[in-house]
Amino acid sequence: MLRLLLSLLVCAFLSTSVKAQTPVRQQCVTMEMDSLLRAKHPELGTLNDFERDLQLKMLEIKKKMQAGRLAATVITIPIIVHVVHNGEAIGSGRNISLSQVQSQLATLNEDFRRKVNTRGFNSNPVGADIEIEFCPAIVNQQGQTIAEPGVDRINGNRANWNRNDIEGVLKPSSYWDPDKYYNVWVVDLNEPVAGGGSVLGYAQFPTQSNLPGIPTSAPGSTDGVVIDYRSFGNSEKGNFATMRATYNLGRTLTHETGHWLGLRHIWGDTNCGDDFCADTPPQASESRGCQPDRVTCGNRNMVQNYMDYSDDACMNIFTLDQKARIRAVMDVSPRRSSLLSSNVCGTQVATKPVSNFRTETRRVLLGGQVRFTDLSGGFPTSWSWTFEGGTPSTSNQQNPVVTYNQPGKFKVTLVTSNAAGQSDPLERVEYIEVLNQGLCAEITNFNGTPTVLAEPNGRGYVAGQNSKQSQAVSEFFDNSLGYSNLAGTAIRFGVAKAAKGAATEAVVTVTVWNGRGFQNGPGAILEQKDVPLKDILNDVAANRPTVVTFDRNVPLSGLPFHIGVTLPYVAGDTVALVTTKNGESLFATAWRQNRQGNWLRYADSLGLNVAHNVTARIGMKTSVQVAASAIFINPGETVTLNARGAGIYNWSGAGLNTNLGPQVVASPTQTTSYTVSGSGSDLCSTSAVVTVNVRAGTVTSNTPPSEQALLVTPNPSDGQMMVSFTSPLRGALTLGVRNVNGAELVRQNHQKTADTFQQALDIRNVAGGFYFVEIRIGEQVFRKRVVKH
Repeated sequence: MLRLLLSLLVCAFLSTSVKAQTPVRQQCVTMEMDSLLRAKHPELGTLNDFERDLQLKMLEIKKKMQAGRLAATVITIPIIVHVVHNGEAIGSGRNISLSQVQSQLATLNEDFRRKVNTRGFNSNPVGADIEIEFCPAIVNQQGQTIAEPGVDRINGNRANWNRNDIEGVLKPSSYWDPDKYYNVWVVDLNEPVAGGGSVLGYAQFPTQSNLPGIPTSAPGSTDGVVIDYRSFGNSEKGNFATMRATYNLGRTLTHETGHWLGLRHIWGDTNCGDDFCADTPPQASESRGCQPDRVTCGNRNMVQNYMDYSDDACMNIFTLDQKARIRAVMDVSPRRSSLLSSNVCGTQVATKPVSNFRTETRRVLLGGQVRFTDLSGGFPTSWSWTFEGGTPSTSNQQNPVVTYNQPGKFKVTLVTSNAAGQSDPLERVEYIEVLNQGLCAEITNFNGTPTVLAEPNGRGYVAGQNSKQSQAVSEFFDNSLGYSNLAGTAIRFGVAKAAKGAATEAVVTVTVWNGRGFQNGPGAILEQKDVPLKDILNDVAANRPTVVTFDRNVPLSGLPFHIGVTLPYVAGDTVALVTTKNGESLFATAWRQNRQGNWLRYADSLGLNVAHNVTARIGMKTSVQVAASAIFINPGETVTLNARGAGIYNWSGAGLNTNLGPQVVASPTQTTSYTVSGSGSDLCSTSAVVTVNVRAGTVTSNTPPSEQALLVTPNPSDGQMMVSFTSPLRGALTLGVRNVNGAELVRQNHQKTADTFQQALDIRNVAGGFYFVEIRIGEQVFRKRVVKH
């Protein structure tokens, strides 16, 4: 069982003091950088799948190593060092000399090859020769000889850089093809960190992009390592005036290269954490200075390990498990493995190209797209692609994008050429598989006998309200084909009960979670929709599923998700979902949230392997969605209906102020269903229905009662919204916003002097999710749940 998630960006921030001889605290902002990248690229998801496959590959490699069947092949990785200066002469200040670069590369090779009689040698029996060498590239991306092997000098026209500018400006404008070069940027990293000191370096973690479904490959334009110029090089190999003590022996690049090749910090970034390497003893935290007798977590700490935070002079070991992990990454991560055939380090002769390519996915949906990446050697200048079953069927682009509109397995052919000649055709038969599933689909894990599982004690139901007081139940969808959005769901309830009169306005909340919780359990809430209990009662009586259309197209970003229901314990109300019989499902997709709020699989906590009867309406295209400002109103009241997902909308139903447009106002005199049809864009579903329930009673005035007085539009929104509150109450009014945990994020004080109070509200600075807009006036509190995209 994996106890920790790997971060996509793994950074080592080692801080330095104004006093050059005094070691000071080192810093790491791994999670901060990881969160920023994932916010920008939500399709990256977590690295659970990557870590699982990596662990399996490690086991395979370690078995071969133990059996002596792993060939001692030395891997060579080409490196290009981008020396970023501010106009200084070569060898002065930031524009470090070629000899300083060479001293660093020599140290990197000593450390990764466990060279005898160097600082990079450790006699510990778990010490490993990683069997990786780094060679300076001798040709650039156009195949031209580089004046200084391995060095690309860049005048950045500024004295120093922070991480934001490096990631957003420097890297994208200067990187070399990461499939052919290991990019290292040497810059003036004059960025303060908490506690004093400044950043020394950081790396982008490798990713796996050949999993089924949506690619999980991190941006190539930022792939590589960043090192501060004062910690790049080895002062024992030359008199380099810019280098500073403690971090002047080249181990910053060794450490960051370890991250770039998939290694974690040795302490697992938490107290006695797991770095996924069994031969690195757990330790409580990073080490400082050089403490060879340090003992934490019941172990003598391996402070000499390159993935600790010890001083440069203290570091001298990678372990056998770290080697297995690195070699596994070279197999699992396409961008790392492609470096092995780069051929930019050896003696170059004019030769015709050797064609090669890869894709980020080889299985696509009907109508899906595939991006091809050219990996050809020999520096081709022209490309000739042929795509069986694809559109276009041929291309002369280097990295074309192809659409596949018919199911089957299709051949891809590439021929490249340059001035020296034309390559032999590279033909890959049945390379692309196009599934006979379109861009709109309904998926379910249910394939068995409809069953309602009762608790053994007879008090309640396993998949519903029960004596264990489960807070929620859910069904996991792996979304292996990478669908981008969820339009709605159909849930089959097997039981729906209500005390006499209790179902009048009782609701069941259907909920969508992402699959980023522990072991792919439910994580953050993506969407919720209240469904009247009386509708579920009618559906159960008619033996049909309860169909739910969400207020918006729920963004899935091609990642796993859960659909289920939350279970409030109101006297007399009981619901339970239909499941398969125990043992009819083999994939442990049913989950429950226990009384303490922890999510558990049925298979683990109850010994039951079942699937809930839940169907997801998913797609790569949007569907028409509809939302109502209220689902229960008094006679004579109005309700606002909002549609989204299309370009043109047409409404039908009694009491509408208009039949056209994305927003209409309805004044039903009895419970009424409204249908909206959409057009003007390519849709999965072109219509949606919403029902407004009108309470029995006398027609009231158009002034809503207190429980209906608060309106927030639009909802959902991007964070800019208008709050409207209608009530005869007057006086001091507090407008606030709270998160789902009750924490207050916004508070505004106003005076209400008329029946209707209106105020613009802006929460664009908060993360997407669910929030509550709250108005307090006198002793009364009014709340409205809102969704922020």
